[in-house]
Amino acid sequence: MTSSTNIALVTGGTGGIGKEINRRLLADGYKIVAADMTVPEELSGKQDPEQPEGVLLYRMDVRDSESVDACIAFCVSQGRLKTVINCAGLLRHGEIEDVTDDALATVWDVNAAGATRVCRAASPHLTEGASIVNISSITGRVGRMRGGSMYGASKAAMEAFTKYLAVEFAPRGVRVNAVAPGFIAVLPMSPSMRFIAHADNDQDALAWCQAQSPMGRTGRPEEMAGPVAFLVSDDASFITGHVLVADGGVAAV
Repeated sequence: MTSSTNIALVTGGTGGIGKEINRRLLADGYKIVAADMTVPEELSGKQDPEQPEGVLLYRMDVRDSESVDACIAFCVSQGRLKTVINCAGLLRHGEIEDVTDDALATVWDVNAAGATRVCRAASPHLTEGASIVNISSITGRVGRMRGGSMYGASKAAMEAFTKYLAVEFAPRGVRVNAVAPGFIAVLPMSPSMRFIAHADNDQDALAWCQAQSPMGRTGRPEEMAGPVAFLVSDDASFITGHVLVADGGVAAV
């Protein structure tokens, strides 16, 4: 593999939004490393059989520094690491009396600390023209999502991290931005998402989510890939430290 091959690392790359980011960046000329802890060991480092040619799977746990370092080393072995998309994340619901230490630690370790570990490991390999996009959430900006305080706090931390890292990396010509999705129709919905939506099933949860949006609908996973592709492109060459909200207007209400 030559150094002229541009590599995009997408953490959480086997999830609904991650897969769409893979497809879009692949179409834009990148080779993709889709890293996720759900990747079977036997498929790590190999072509994703469910995605187009050029999407390599890698088993990585963002909670484990050694695992993250090994993934970055694999990316660098494939070409120039030009883009890092921190899409790995998890949602745990709970009103404050019900928040457990385990849930709190896990949410923070994956959503906030996990992105930090990935950026720390990638930093020595990111040269001028490279970029990072962190996937945040509108829950970091609004407070009306029932039981979403832990998740929202972790995503607010990710947005602060984005701004600080943008300033730190700017002299190197490396840009750092974020995308904050709203309610995205990734099915089946998690128990946490159904809890936030006051619903017992996906149909009712979707209806609740749609009612929150001035556009009257949920977003599609592929609609998050476009904003990411823009932020890593030359069209966004003077944009850094920015959080692009893609939520159908939810945060505007």
